[in-house]
Amino acid sequence: MKGGFQSLQGYLLLDAGGMYGSCFHHKVIMMCQHSPEGAFGLVLNQPNDKRVGDVLPLDMPIPLKNQHTRSGGPVDETSVHILHSDAFMFQGNVMNNLSLVQDPNELSDLANSVNPDHKIEVFLGYSGWGPGQLESELARKSWLVCQAKTELVFSNPDEAAWREILRSLNWEHRLLADSPDDLSWN
Repeated sequence: MKGGFQSLQGYLLLDAGGMYGSCFHHKVIMMCQHSPEGAFGLVLNQPNDKRVGDVLPLDMPIPLKNQHTRSGGPVDETSVHILHSDAFMFQGNVMNNLSLVQDPNELSDLANSVNPDHKIEVFLGYSGWGPGQLESELARKSWLVCQAKTELVFSNPDEAAWREILRSLNWEHRLLADSPDDLSWN
């Protein structure tokens, strides 16, 4: 990146169209941490069949126990990561009104909050990059970077989210969103 290191924490990474056949094909990743030492993100648009109560035997309300988890990425798929937000949390450790918790035991406290605006998403696994790895992928134009919105995290995005976000950006990205996965199909 020009001008030194620039953190992408609080931004989205989107497959730039060249990841056909990889686990990141058409993925949208919320960047939760990014420093010169590496990066950590969670795939937003990869639902999982496992329910929160099946993977975390904690005391929590039934609706949260029945909520589906999401696959956060291909690294350590048994690890648990929680994104949460509420109307009264103006500052978060990911971005305004969005925080990451990596201790599953804190989920019970979050879930039993009296705030009705509290939103929680549970991810299994994560997407990670070592020092300089993400910057190298960005230089090769493997990823598109765009502003994140907290609402997207809690809207249960699916595979279609990649195309929907691209279509909302500009005409060039709309072309990418509407192109076939393999350009030889064109």
